[in-house]
Amino acid sequence: MFRKIVANLSFSPALVGQLSFYAKRLRKEEVTRRTGLVFVALALVVQSFVVFQPPESANASNAADFVNGGLGLGSARSFDNFMRPYDANTKYLKDIMNRFGITRQEILNTKFSSFITSSNKLSWGHVAKPGSTAVKVQNAAGQDVVTVHGRPITIANGTGTRIYGWIGYSQSMGWFAIMQSCGNLVTEKLPPTPTPPTPPPTPETPKPAKIELSKATKNISQGNIDAQTSVARAGDRISFTITATNSGGTAAPVEFSDNLDDVLEYSTLVDDGGGTFNAQTKVLMWPTVTLGAGQTATRTFAVNVLATTPTTPQGQSEPSSYNCVMENVFGTASVKVPVSCAPPKVVEQIVTELPKTGPTENIIFGAVLLSVVTYFYFRSRQLGKEVRLIRKDLNVGTI
Repeated sequence: MFRKIVANLSFSPALVGQLSFYAKRLRKEEVTRRTGLVFVALALVVQSFVVFQPPESANASNAADFVNGGLGLGSARSFDNFMRPYDANTKYLKDIMNRFGITRQEILNTKFSSFITSSNKLSWGHVAKPGSTAVKVQNAAGQDVVTVHGRPITIANGTGTRIYGWIGYSQSMGWFAIMQSCGNLVTEKLPPTPTPPTPPPTPETPKPAKIELSKATKNISQGNIDAQTSVARAGDRISFTITATNSGGTAAPVEFSDNLDDVLEYSTLVDDGGGTFNAQTKVLMWPTVTLGAGQTATRTFAVNVLATTPTTPQGQSEPSSYNCVMENVFGTASVKVPVSCAPPKVVEQIVTELPKTGPTENIIFGAVLLSVVTYFYFRSRQLGKEVRLIRKDLNVGTI
């Protein structure tokens, strides 16, 4: 259009009105191009900050972790982040490794590498999860100090996922690994069962106690239906009932405790059922009871689903954290209550992995975008200058 107006201007001076209109449009376009250039430059500056200061996960630690926050990423990665809590027996880490028969020297002999998840590998943590096996850990005096829970690593991380950590070999356990993200132990088999002390001979040994545990959940707000069969909505009240039955022949003590760490990611405790809740450990406990042969005991508590569902991304060290499911475990019994996800969480579940780009690709893309915007800005300035020169020549009679 610009060339057409200029080519016919000498034959039809009346076209100068269209030339004036074109000049005004060019000034507006130049302002738009300049604004775009400024914002692209600012975006490139922000992107450079991301390159030099990478973001950290908002959910990088979990109650199940052996080492809170893991062993470090990038330049912060250090195996000392495992050995320091090991030597200090933080969270009973040394007792745990001793229970698995893994010595300090075998730990020091590990090498940083990676492995692929498969169903024969067990991941061990401090919190019971659906499908996990509980193993009690004793200290040097033979006293029970903590319970760790192991389950196939594919339940949380999927099959064929590459996991980074320190890999070694133990005379007792064979292949084992320490995960970089959480310090949790990964093995290919269960630890050896400690040999129990031989009981003194008795004329007649009664049938031992057999404690059977079960758990049930109901959505009270939706008509007391099984909460596992319906998506819990904001404000719904969910009740959990834990039951212990002694089907053996002798009495036995039963400890009623429930870890609500995963449940309270999407809810608040509104009825503790007469128990005591520890806000720091997220554990709800009741006094230990002794169940005689054939006796049953139950405990019930309730939570309210949060009015606004958190959009916190899934856990880095524990993928089942903030996955829009409230998982609750009591012994070997477990329940899963689905929760209505916020739109960002739906996108997170559909798009499980972003394109594999790094700082170099992002800087190149930003530089190309800046070049394109700069080109169009200076093109608009050049056209505006040409229009002004033509109008000047027209006014002095050169054209």
